[in-house]
Amino acid sequence: MFGLSRCQTFLLLPPALISAVLLFVGGPGPDSLRSVRHAWVSGHLVCFALWGSLYLSWRGNLPIRRLLVEVVLLSFLVGGMTELLQSLVGREPSWRDVFNDVLGGLLAVLFFAPGRHQLVAPLRHVAQFVLLLVVVWSLIPFSRALADDLISRHQFPLLSGFETPFEQTRWGGKSRRYIDEETVYQGRKALQVELVAGWYPGVFLNFFPADWRGYAALQMYVHHPLPEPLELHLRIHDRHHRVADNLHSDRFNAPVVLNQGWNRIRVALAEVAKAPRERELDLRRVAGVGLFAVSLEAPQMIAIDEVRLLGYEELLLSD
Repeated sequence: MFGLSRCQTFLLLPPALISAVLLFVGGPGPDSLRSVRHAWVSGHLVCFALWGSLYLSWRGNLPIRRLLVEVVLLSFLVGGMTELLQSLVGREPSWRDVFNDVLGGLLAVLFFAPGRHQLVAPLRHVAQFVLLLVVVWSLIPFSRALADDLISRHQFPLLSGFETPFEQTRWGGKSRRYIDEETVYQGRKALQVELVAGWYPGVFLNFFPADWRGYAALQMYVHHPLPEPLELHLRIHDRHHRVADNLHSDRFNAPVVLNQGWNRIRVALAEVAKAPRERELDLRRVAGVGLFAVSLEAPQMIAIDEVRLLGYEELLLSD
């Protein structure tokens, strides 16, 4: 053993084996928090840092430049093979994962290889500093997701008011989206949405606390700038909806006609729960809210603001 003591090797081996197994078993699902998904991706970096450190116990006596070449090539090849194998067990291959694999291997060599002192101190310090910057950069998506997951939990029952950073990332769909400070219902900001031309353009709220029990209604404000009415459709589904193959009859659907200016859209959650044809929609596990058009011949602009759940008393007072 050259790079690590026997004791250090035995201590690293169990977490290295566990992290390797977790590349293929378990992991976040489609309804997991975004921060959990990004943390799982970052697990590649930890896994290959562990295995890189173990590699040092076998090859740590090599010249540092040779060791760097070997670890980078092995991390790239093994990481690529891992992604191919993951595709066979239902995972989606990702170059970002391979990138994190290589970063993990480099961390092991530049910070723990005994031969790292073969590099002159200024070069070694610059290389370590640059590597740490890249690692921090790779963790930015996780940091942003974690921050917004915490903000979302704190804001609830407000689902989106667009006053805090990163709220736009809660939304997806066949549309172009950006935060705007001109067309606003309340506060300083709202979400501007360009519904693209074609079939089923829309905007979907995908990330929010899922348990809506104890609330009476979902409410949002939607702005339509043109005098001609615009017909959209509101849909709400729960996590079970995927099991039912996303059937139209297995979710809440309602037409919404937008007039010029701000429109209040409000739907009682009792109606939402009764909407699926063969069951009740599970208000403990709501998974998505969407506004979409069936077909558009030309792009249409709308704005969305103050998406929130209303309690029973709040609903009575607002009426």
